Amino acid sequence: MGDLLLNPNGRIARNRFWQGLVILTVASLVVSSAVWLVHPLFDFLSLALIFPYICVYGKRLHDTGSTAWWVIAIWFGVVIIQVILFLILLFTVLPAMMSPEQRELWDEVMRLSDKGDTAEAMKGVEALLEQMQGLFQRTSLFVLVVANAAMALIIGFLKTEPRENKHGPVPTAVGNTFD
Repeated sequence: MGDLLLNPNGRIARNRFWQGLVILTVASLVVSSAVWLVHPLFDFLSLALIFPYICVYGKRLHDTGSTAWWVIAIWFGVVIIQVILFLILLFTVLPAMMSPEQRELWDEVMRLSDKGDTAEAMKGVEALLEQMQGLFQRTSLFVLVVANAAMALIIGFLKTEPRENKHGPVPTAVGNTFD
């Protein structure tokens, strides 16, 4: 398992890619939950997950005959998906889940924003965030999983290069010559 998560060299078959992503996604969820439930300093642990993500995605990209530098584009893709998904949820699903008091505060924030009173609107947003902290945390975890899954599906289903390339021999999966 250490080679999968801590060695950026070589190639991995799809099944090993999925194994690595499941482990890293669970670790990301645990760290994100610890940030909210225990202490914000746990967010530093997320930095320790960067290298294993590079290793898993990089080796999968090597398996397709691509360079691991595409990991940078993957990260941008994940961030973009997260922002878009969170904004969609923020303006559609979350207002429907608000209590009447929270909905009234949301409507006031929107009125202040429309009038151009940004300072007062931000105060309202801060008050609303404080009231809805648990809901925002669960939504953030959902967005994290969905964005990671979307990008993983794209990379995971790329076609394996069926012959040896500059990154190494074709990885073998159980029962397969190549994946």
